Amino acid sequence: MATTIENNGASIKITEEGVSRYILKYQIREVEIVRDTIIKIDIGQGALNNIFVDQANVTVPASASVEALRDLIMGMLQNNVAGTATEAKQTEEIAAIANLQTAVSALQTKVNSIEDKTPYQPSLVDESNANVVYNGFAVPGAKVTEAVWAIQKVTKVKGVLTYQWAAGTKTFDKIWNNRTVLIYS
Repeated sequence: MATTIENNGASIKITEEGVSRYILKYQIREVEIVRDTIIKIDIGQGALNNIFVDQANVTVPASASVEALRDLIMGMLQNNVAGTATEAKQTEEIAAIANLQTAVSALQTKVNSIEDKTPYQPSLVDESNANVVYNGFAVPGAKVTEAVWAIQKVTKVKGVLTYQWAAGTKTFDKIWNNRTVLIYS
């Protein structure tokens, strides 16, 4: 029965027989050797909630003795000096957050503009031809002479419907009044 013990940032991950437990480092009160190869990790919740690990079964981290394994676990509990906060790191993180805020704001603007222009139902429908229907999508109040339309052409041939968009795109840059002369794909 292989056991692994890993430093997982704010917690220690102990995996036995494919089942992982995460123990928050701040919960650990004591790590001690209790018998030959057994280490007790006291999480301060009473004797029945302590965690016992047999050094003989621990494959990661590899250790030559129970004392070495205890010291490795204690090392996992120590603050990571390389990760200590500095003013330079804080400045770097603040700049990264500012860049994220800018990107999120730009995305929100794009999403809002799409939501405003993409109605679920067409604003205008031209069914004047028996085998062709034109669906015009635009914001409410758009004029038929302005290049603010996305136009869909639905063609029926022998019972088969074909859906095509003016200029092959759903962009809102067509004029509704030009729908019959536009190229669709």
